[in-house]
Amino acid sequence: MAAHLFCRRLVRVSAALFAATGAGAAPAPDSPVLFPPIVVTTSSAGHDAFTMPHATTLVMEDALRDRQARTLPSALEELPGIMVQKTGTAQGSPYLRGFTGFRTLLLVDGIRLNNSVFRDGPNQYWGTVDPLGLERLEVVKGPGAVAHGSDAVGGTVNAVTRTLAPDGPPGAFAGRFLHRFASADESHVGRIDAATRLNGSTTAQIGLAAKRFGDLRSGDGVQPYTGYDERGGEAKLAWSRAPGEGLTFLWQNFAQEDAWRTHTTVHGSSWQGTRPGSDRRRSLDQHRRLQALQYRAAPRAGGLDRWHLSLSRQEQSEDQLRIRADGRREESGFRVGTLGALAQASSPAAAGHWTYGGDFFRDRVNSHATRYLADGTLLQREIQGPVAGRATYDLAGLYLERHLRGPGGMHLVAGGRMSQASADARDVRDPRSGRAIQLREKWRSAVGAARAVLPLREDGRRNLFAGISQAFRAPNLSDLTRFDIAEGGQIETPAPGLAPEHATAFEAGWRVRERTWSAEVALFHTDLQRQIIRTPTGARVDGLAEVTKRNSGAGYCHGVEVAGSLQPAAPWTLWAHATWMRGALDYFPSADAMRLERGPMSRVMPPTVHAGARWRAPDGRAWLAISTTAAARQNRLAPADRLDRERIPPDGTPGYHVVSLRAGWRPRPSLVFNAALENVTNAAYRNHGSGVNEPGRGVVVTTELGF
Repeated sequence: MAAHLFCRRLVRVSAALFAATGAGAAPAPDSPVLFPPIVVTTSSAGHDAFTMPHATTLVMEDALRDRQARTLPSALEELPGIMVQKTGTAQGSPYLRGFTGFRTLLLVDGIRLNNSVFRDGPNQYWGTVDPLGLERLEVVKGPGAVAHGSDAVGGTVNAVTRTLAPDGPPGAFAGRFLHRFASADESHVGRIDAATRLNGSTTAQIGLAAKRFGDLRSGDGVQPYTGYDERGGEAKLAWSRAPGEGLTFLWQNFAQEDAWRTHTTVHGSSWQGTRPGSDRRRSLDQHRRLQALQYRAAPRAGGLDRWHLSLSRQEQSEDQLRIRADGRREESGFRVGTLGALAQASSPAAAGHWTYGGDFFRDRVNSHATRYLADGTLLQREIQGPVAGRATYDLAGLYLERHLRGPGGMHLVAGGRMSQASADARDVRDPRSGRAIQLREKWRSAVGAARAVLPLREDGRRNLFAGISQAFRAPNLSDLTRFDIAEGGQIETPAPGLAPEHATAFEAGWRVRERTWSAEVALFHTDLQRQIIRTPTGARVDGLAEVTKRNSGAGYCHGVEVAGSLQPAAPWTLWAHATWMRGALDYFPSADAMRLERGPMSRVMPPTVHAGARWRAPDGRAWLAISTTAAARQNRLAPADRLDRERIPPDGTPGYHVVSLRAGWRPRPSLVFNAALENVTNAAYRNHGSGVNEPGRGVVVTTELGF
């Protein structure tokens, strides 16, 4: 109740901030720009964030450094419309406007991280991208299917990697060393980056990172088996002949070891009525490798004003060790190799331009599962692991967009995409006979979008935006062939014959960017059709209650996001974000049900407010900040949420209020210190749907040294 009242107070405060005019105030060196003036590359056209026809948020490198986030999902936690669920400390998954997992899309330099093994609900794969190696995060909320195809339902995030460009002649060198310490988990993170100019047009850089996280101490004590180790590296070779033109080779390697899902084990925390699981152990190792060759150009002939080509190869793997209560041991996992190619271009046209392109991605998947008795005796080698073995999955598409400048400075964008997806899985275990079966499926989808931005003043400082956009998600191998654990101790079995999901989203908003204040209000409504959901069958498989996938009826998710910042005096900036959303979906309530029943959508973000104040020294060398987050209780629970007693309390996830202090100091250009006192009141809380509580009171200190 207290958190709910606090939310209401902060909403009133933020509304007062947005109503301020700032008339007559002098421009400030640290103006509260809610929309950094940078081109967003997740849009095939590329626009200033303020003029884009949908809600967009940018997290720049300075903000990533100041936030000191331990993972990429954590770097998104204080953004409007986003909630980060954490199954484990290493397994965070952002919810964008009510959707997560394979209904949100992550790109690395424009290359899909999503693959056909991504599962329903929260998954940990976004954590395989190191936020310390990024230049910025580009967050486009709402459907992005025209530009990016399947999965872009709740939103798209593009993680743009950092590029070091040493000044000077050939042989010039630049680098940095970074160390992060956090007391709540006794963690140490180290990263070193170095770059050199090989000649006048070519640079080479390398980055290496090592991370060790200890057991997390929350507001109500230490949570055992929540520590893990990570290591990673990346290299980039960049050649540029002219501004806007260049060839880049990117290599990334990531490894995460011994990351537990403690909520399913006897070591899980009992909190507000949750109960630990029965497993003795459930730990995962993850690996990701990416190689990409990309070429961008802005030719002056041939009718093209810019174009982009990309070839990539990505490998992702997951290995799980599970020891059940009776001592039985299970080793399972998968390997996915993805070949990708994409091309996009832009051509001038009357009163605007065209953008168009195509992409193709092929996954090759192998999986494994082996079971042992408690004494180590081999019990069985399964036909498949969590998903089918000896499988391929293809995803291809072509798209076209028209950008048109209308009267009064209006910007119109309309486009469409044709997509095709196909799956061919040879090793699929039939849950009834236990024998191997083969599965082949193919789908086609067509989607469109139309959006507009209308300036309200000649100076372009205020505008309205609105649009309608469609999205789709083709069933992937996880939908079709998954044979693995599900929420509430159930087991999910293969489900051939599924149809693609479709969504239609409506969005409208208002934004302003003045010299001393800025604000944005966005309203959205997403209609869902043929949503794929887990449904009980009434049978038992391997001693567990069976669920399988079916296309449900309809549903929706809608809400409002409000964000703003105000600079009452030159050294000070005040900011606030507030989000309210609600969703519902049709479910099959039981194995025998012939009719769908409507209930709350799973794990919808509760009403949440983030707010804070920041002081920056006139010379820009030091800053201080206080921030607070308040979330209301979430007791609108889906049927699966009520079964998930290991993560969600029976009366819903309690609300909370957390305060943190942060500071930074740059004594010289090459040296930066950042420090934070997080969760000042040592509150015991968790984000809705999470399997672990958030850190208790703790200090985070980061040192960055340039050389």
